[in-house]
Amino acid sequence: MPIFYRGAGINTYWYLNNPAETGFTARTPELTLTVTRMMHHISRGTANTPFISMTRSYAVARDYAVLNSTVIPTIINPAYIYEIEIPDPLPGEVQILDPVKEVAKILLPPAMRPSYQHDGSQEFLLGVIDPRNMGHFLVQQVVQPPSNGGTPRTPNLTLELETLVRALRDAELLVYGNIPENWIQNRFDVY
Repeated sequence: MPIFYRGAGINTYWYLNNPAETGFTARTPELTLTVTRMMHHISRGTANTPFISMTRSYAVARDYAVLNSTVIPTIINPAYIYEIEIPDPLPGEVQILDPVKEVAKILLPPAMRPSYQHDGSQEFLLGVIDPRNMGHFLVQQVVQPPSNGGTPRTPNLTLELETLVRALRDAELLVYGNIPENWIQNRFDVY
């Protein structure tokens, strides 16, 4: 049975509401599963979706728990990481979705526009991965072939590319359905 993780920063909803007692639920589980909603959940941080994010990476869950805390976690006041063990086979009412695969299904052929490909430098993706610390790579001007009329502009960043990069960065998978309390095996304190 695969193991996943979910971070809970101090004073966030899942910090204040123990999922080991209630399970994890999406904020708006009644909404229809669409790839567009999935992309907004991942890229824009839209919380009103039918999805529950989790990760394969303990380190990513730790970053979410620590960085999303309203105060600095300490040994006395830690943030939490929940360990989730998913049964195999999954119950019929629950789906685990790989956002990379779901977005790949809707991408246009490579010669069509808009493409998920960017036209920035190799460092452009660093800005997508870490906009807080490397956002300057997002706003660098596109290097263009020599001509007399190219308009200075920043690189193309589509919702699809942003979703793919962030899903890979976070080793993110999405649950469509509820995660019952008996799937939560541990709660780790982190600071």
